[in-house]
Amino acid sequence: MEQLKLEIESRKLFEQIINRQELTRAYKVVKANKGAPGIDGITVEAFGAHLRDEITRLIEEISTWTYRPQPVRRVMIPKPGSTKERPLGIPCVRDRVVQYAMKAVLEPLYEKDFSESSYGFRPNRRQQQALDRAKALVQEGKEWVVDIDLENFFGTINHDRLMATLAKKIDDKRVLRLIGMTLRSGVMVNGTLEPTSEGSVQGSPLLIFHRHAGH
Repeated sequence: MEQLKLEIESRKLFEQIINRQELTRAYKVVKANKGAPGIDGITVEAFGAHLRDEITRLIEEISTWTYRPQPVRRVMIPKPGSTKERPLGIPCVRDRVVQYAMKAVLEPLYEKDFSESSYGFRPNRRQQQALDRAKALVQEGKEWVVDIDLENFFGTINHDRLMATLAKKIDDKRVLRLIGMTLRSGVMVNGTLEPTSEGSVQGSPLLIFHRHAGH
């Protein structure tokens, strides 16, 4: 019975995402994070001024599949410890709301699979905890630190492989379709639309979720 309950709940992920309360909570996260407007120029405050109508419109559009995520606005920001810059994508506020709602609903599916030693981009975990744990390990006599990083990994994610990985846990094909639309929404660079045939745009709330899913 418990397994059947889990399967039924999994098939209702879409309804959980487009729930008015969930989308409203997602807006509050977007508002708290502040951030610049996307390509439509609509600010967080302007969206919030007509929040009920905006949420109603999102629910209607997503339910009828007339919703289309807008291309993200690309800006370049300094890369810490380097003279290089890294690209940052700024989605429109309405798209950020949808993405945070997806993250909130889907993240628990993957959170339980993480190692206790993992601190990056996880709920209720922060950098200071990782530093404290590292200090404790040194005090225990551990001497080696290994730093591993894959250059531009999230900028080169294969969409087909990512979607196949997501499908192993997400039974609701409507949710997979919504994620796919977001991945392929494109990037606006100096007024020119560039397709996103691979990768997950840095700056998107879903990037954090993709880190979880790819774990």
